[in-house]
Amino acid sequence: MARINPQTLLKRVQLAKNIVPKAVQQALRESNLTLINQDNLLHGKTSDGGRMPLYSKKYRRGNLFYADYKNRMNPLSKRRWDLKHWWNKKFDGLFYRSIKVRVNLNDVKFDTNYNPVYMRDIYAIISKSKIIGITKQQLNDAQLRNKPKIKRQVESIINTGRVTR
Repeated sequence: MARINPQTLLKRVQLAKNIVPKAVQQALRESNLTLINQDNLLHGKTSDGGRMPLYSKKYRRGNLFYADYKNRMNPLSKRRWDLKHWWNKKFDGLFYRSIKVRVNLNDVKFDTNYNPVYMRDIYAIISKSKIIGITKQQLNDAQLRNKPKIKRQVESIINTGRVTR
């Protein structure tokens, strides 16, 4: 094991201190937070862990009620809004693909510019900010999964003085 003089160690610790926030930011970008949000929506959950509203039982197409149709298409949602399948598949997946995540040094922001007429009715019942996003626990879990990778980077900086990816 090589010896490091105290001045070099202080410089490397300072370098590591400067690099850690950017490493955390990069690791969160690679964590696929949008997929976590999509999974929440498929399970009929909101961004704060609550449940989405139930589908109406009065709308039907032919002999099939819309709530039953939605339950057949996605049994995970338990008849709750999942904003995924539509009768004619015209809008299928457009909302999901429109969700973007911006990871800053201080926070994570979810955003979508998807605002067709049918979504305005949905946003009137449940706000866009409540639909998109993930829970604090899910964000903490994503950060904990990234911890070993960041730990290796910090150890590499302190031991060798080089930044590794």
